Amino acid sequence: MVEILVIRKEIKDDNELYLYFNDKLIYKRWLNYGYSKVLDKMAYGRDTFVSIIEDENGKIRHLRKIFINGEFCKTKEDFWNRYVAEIESESAKYFGKNLDAFNDAITAEGPGFPGDCIIEIIGTKTLEKIFGMEDFEFIIGLLRDADFVDLIIEKENIE
Repeated sequence: MVEILVIRKEIKDDNELYLYFNDKLIYKRWLNYGYSKVLDKMAYGRDTFVSIIEDENGKIRHLRKIFINGEFCKTKEDFWNRYVAEIESESAKYFGKNLDAFNDAITAEGPGFPGDCIIEIIGTKTLEKIFGMEDFEFIIGLLRDADFVDLIIEKENIE
């Protein structure tokens, strides 16, 4: 028996590119923003989970995508483990897995520095409960202020 594999692409609203594999949506790209989202991560390895964009100066940037779903985190340690699983292993090895270490990583390129990246965080209500509102807003504030991070966050939970 021969299985037929079908790849189909579709552009909707002149802005959104959808890629389907056997009628399953696996990839979406917002053309006017340059952001993309892999919806079936099993089809990609960690090293291929990269978004390629052109910045305002016309320079091509390869942004690694760091995706954290707070719904799968029960503790702060779960969150930090998901974060370090997405960054370079050498940098992750010495990362302290706490707010002070995260502050050093983002503001001073210390251990845990993610490099030029897109960070997408969903499940923010759960993360707010785990960290407390003040500490979670501190994390989000660091990421928003970092020039090397493009932050995507659930709109309904965070302003």
